[in-house]
Amino acid sequence: MPLSDPRLDELLSGGTLRLEPLLRWLLEASPLDSLDGEPRRTTRLRRLHAALTFRGLTSPLAEAWNHASAIRLLAETGLPDRTTLVGEGFLRLVDRVIPRLDPEGDLYALLDRLDLGEADAGWIESLPADLRIVWGLLLAPPLEIWAHAARLLAHRAAAVGLSRDLLALDPEGSDTESPFFHLTRVVHDAGERPRDAAARAAWEACWSACAGTLARAHARLDDRGVSTDLVFRLELLEAQLNRIGQILDFAAGQGDGTAFAAELVRGSIAQHGLVALLRSTVKRLARKMVEHTGETGEHYIARDRAEWWAMGRSAAGGGLLTAGTALLKISLSLLPLAPLVSGLALTANYAVSFCAMQLLGFSLASKQPAMTAAALAQALEENDGQAQEIELVAAITRTQVIATFGNVLSTMPVAAGLVAAWVWLTGHAPIDHEAALHGLQGVHPFHGWTLAFAALTGVLLWLSSLAAGWTANWSAYRCLPEALAQNHRLRSWLGVAGAEALGRFVHRHLAGFAGYTALAALLVFVPMGFAFAGIHAEVRHVTLQAASLALGSATLWFEGTLAWREVLWGLFGIGLIGVLNFTVSFALALWTALRARDLSGRASRHLWLEILKAFNRNPRRFLLPPRRGATLDSHVPGDSHA
Repeated sequence: MPLSDPRLDELLSGGTLRLEPLLRWLLEASPLDSLDGEPRRTTRLRRLHAALTFRGLTSPLAEAWNHASAIRLLAETGLPDRTTLVGEGFLRLVDRVIPRLDPEGDLYALLDRLDLGEADAGWIESLPADLRIVWGLLLAPPLEIWAHAARLLAHRAAAVGLSRDLLALDPEGSDTESPFFHLTRVVHDAGERPRDAAARAAWEACWSACAGTLARAHARLDDRGVSTDLVFRLELLEAQLNRIGQILDFAAGQGDGTAFAAELVRGSIAQHGLVALLRSTVKRLARKMVEHTGETGEHYIARDRAEWWAMGRSAAGGGLLTAGTALLKISLSLLPLAPLVSGLALTANYAVSFCAMQLLGFSLASKQPAMTAAALAQALEENDGQAQEIELVAAITRTQVIATFGNVLSTMPVAAGLVAAWVWLTGHAPIDHEAALHGLQGVHPFHGWTLAFAALTGVLLWLSSLAAGWTANWSAYRCLPEALAQNHRLRSWLGVAGAEALGRFVHRHLAGFAGYTALAALLVFVPMGFAFAGIHAEVRHVTLQAASLALGSATLWFEGTLAWREVLWGLFGIGLIGVLNFTVSFALALWTALRARDLSGRASRHLWLEILKAFNRNPRRFLLPPRRGATLDSHVPGDSHA
C-alpha cells in the first residue's frame, strides 16, 4: 500500500492539522467499494494513520480531538436539546432551514456538518481489529473528559427528573426520596473514582432506582392518560441514563469504542429527523386515544338480537332528530349571513343535535365505525386466533346496517311529514325550489362528485373519533371527573352529591360531546376551507342526505314537479353513501389502531382475507342479527362501562 497521497500530502503540508478537511477527504472514499478486498475508505484510514505517524502529527490530532467541546460531543450527540416535544421539534425545523454559525473547533457541530449516514455507522462497526486498536489509542479521551461528560448529563437528567409534573406521578413519595435527587452526587463519585467498587455499586443502585421510577411513571400514564410532553421527558431521561452508564463504563476502561462511535454517528443522523422524533412519543398518545375510543366503540357493537333491535330503536331516535337538523340546516344556508356567522350557526345546529342524541341515548349512523375499529384492533392484539375477530367484524357490520336503516327509515318519513305540516300551516313549502332540487340531485350517485364527497365525509368521521379519543385521554390524564367531584367550590355550590353527579356526567359524556362537536365543525368548515382555496367540496353523510332527499322530494311533490326516477336514483345514492361513510372511516380507524399497537400489516391482510371467505360462506352473518339464542360468546376486551 503506498504511503503517499497527493491530496493528503497537501492537507498535511505546513505542519498544521486541519481536522475537518481531513475528515472530508476520508469520507470521500466509498465505504462499500473495495480495493484489494478492503473498502477504499478503510484503505484511506490506514494511509492517514501512517502519514500522521510519519509527520509526527499524532499528538496534534489527539489534542484537536480532545477539544473542550468533546464533552458536549460525548454527552449530547443523539440526545434532544430541549425538554419538550414542541420545543425540540421547532428547533429541528428551524435548523433545517436557517444556517447556524458554529463555534470554531466544536466537535459536536463538526459531526453535524459532515452529514453522515447509516452507511458511515456501518463502516465504523466493520473496521478491522488492528485499526480499532491504533485509532482507539490515538483518539481515546482522558479520564476527566469522561467524568465531566457524565456529570453534565447527570445535572440535566436530575433537573428533568425532579420537575414537578414528573414528581406528581408518584403522589405518595417525597421530593428527596426520588433517586434523581441523589443522581448528581452518585455520578460525580463514580466519575472521579471509576475503579472504586463502592462508587460503582452506588451508581448501579441509583441507575436501577431511576429506571424503576421511570417504569412506574410509564405504568401510571398508561393506567390513566398520556401527556406527550411527559412521555417525551421520560424517554429523554431513559436515553440520558443509558448514556451516563456508557460514559462511566469508558471511564472505568470497559467501553466498546467502536460501538459507541457508531452510536454517536446514528445519533447525529437522528437529530435531524422530525419523523423519528415524533414516532415513539406520539405513538403512545395514539395508542391511548385508540384505547379510549375502543372503550366507547364497545357501546356500538350489538352481540345478540336484543342488542341489535335496541340499536335499531336508538338509530330511529337519531333519525328523528336529524330530520329537524337537516331542515334547519337548509333554512340557515338560505339566510344572507356572512360566511363566518353562517358557519358558526350551522356548526351549532349540528352540534346541538348530535349532543342531544348523546344525552338521549340515540345513535347517528356512520359515527360508530371509527369507534368500533379500535375495539377490533384491541382484540387483534391478543393473537388468540381469528374466529373471535371475524365474529367481531360481523357484529360491527350488522350493527352498522341496522343503525343506517334505523336512521334512514326514521328520518325520511319524519322529514316528509315536516314539509307536509309546514305546507298545511303556511300554504307553502319550508324550502325553495332550488334547495329542494339540490337535495334531490345532490345524492345522485353518478352526477357530480357525490361518491368522492361521501368518502371525504368518512375521513371527517374518523377525525372526529380522534377528537373524542384525545378528549377522553386528556380527561383521564387530568383526572377531571374526580377533580370535579372533589372540588370545594363545586361542592359549596352544588353540594357533595351534585359535584359527584357532575363528575359522573363528565366521565360519561365529555368524550362524546367533543367528538360530536368536532364532527359538526368539520362538516361545516372543511367545505368552507376548500371553497377558500377555490375547490368545490361538500359533505355527504348518509343520515343527513337521507333527510335532505326526503325534504327535497316532498317539496317538489307539493309543487307537482317531482321526478320519481330521480328519487329512485337518490335512494340508490343513499345506499352507496352509507357504504362509503362506513368503509372509509372504519378503514382509517383500523389502520390507526393497528399502527398504534405495532401490529403487522401481514396479520391484518390475512384477517381481511379470512373475513371475505366468511362473508362468502354466510353473508347473513354480516347483515342480520344472530339467530335466536346465538351470541358473540368470545370475550372482547374493554366491555362497556357506560
